[in-house]
Amino acid sequence: MRAALALALILGGCSSEPPPAPAPPPAPAPPPAPASDAAFKGDELTTYYRKQNMLPPSTPVTVTAVTDSPVPGLKSGTLQVGVSPQIEEVGFVASPDGRYVVFQELIDVTVDPGVAVMKKIDLEGVQWKGPADAPVTIIEYSDFQCPFCSRGYNVIEKEVLPAYPGKVRFAYKHLPLPFHNWAEPAAIAMECIRKQDPEAAWKVYDKLFEQQGSITLETVKEKAVEFGGSTNLDRAAYDRCYDGKETAALVQAHKAEAASLGITGTPSFVVNGRLIIGAQPGAQFKAVIDDELS
Repeated sequence: MRAALALALILGGCSSEPPPAPAPPPAPAPPPAPASDAAFKGDELTTYYRKQNMLPPSTPVTVTAVTDSPVPGLKSGTLQVGVSPQIEEVGFVASPDGRYVVFQELIDVTVDPGVAVMKKIDLEGVQWKGPADAPVTIIEYSDFQCPFCSRGYNVIEKEVLPAYPGKVRFAYKHLPLPFHNWAEPAAIAMECIRKQDPEAAWKVYDKLFEQQGSITLETVKEKAVEFGGSTNLDRAAYDRCYDGKETAALVQAHKAEAASLGITGTPSFVVNGRLIIGAQPGAQFKAVIDDELS
């Protein structure tokens, strides 16, 4: 019978016997199981980073936030280096087992880099000059005792802001440098006055730069009160705030934020996420602002 069937198939005819059922295809191999976070060799990663950067054994290096990377098959996470409040965060992308790693934040080039920078800036409770919905935002990180910052103040206040009414909002953040002995006390004083009278704080900001040469560590506390000229100031509350350094934590937060942006010198400006470093001429600010407005 099988011979007849075979002959019929060869001759292209039919047979009364049904053909044999085809063999089933082989079952597909199951996909490999993804590496679990438990397989991620965090200890090897931290050891390598410590040796690569010649960190002392006492410096904590911790792997945090290990997740699946947007790039399929890879992991991403963050190294926290140091202790609070001086923790440095280093992004990395790694193979699932942690053997191969790139110490760099993963960048999506379809995202505006200025947006990513602005996300690192805390704008909660910030006092603005200019409308809150202005299309251009300028954040300055500065030092009241720095002579270059005084020059930057003049550029912003006399050239930039007057040239863009209603289109630019401006905020000042503190980055007192360690070798300026009254810069941080001045920042603390300004913020103590801001707690009571925000508009008076802007007057302090103006005068600290305009009369920079007349201020010393011994006089900065009283000068801030004089410059503010507030009739609403509770002097006892101000004294407690200044003497107790109640606003020092805010100043430190501004410094840490600047560090997260890679800012180490003053004055430095962030214009819609674009960095301008140093006391640059007004034309450079206007070129960036015009580009943002276009």
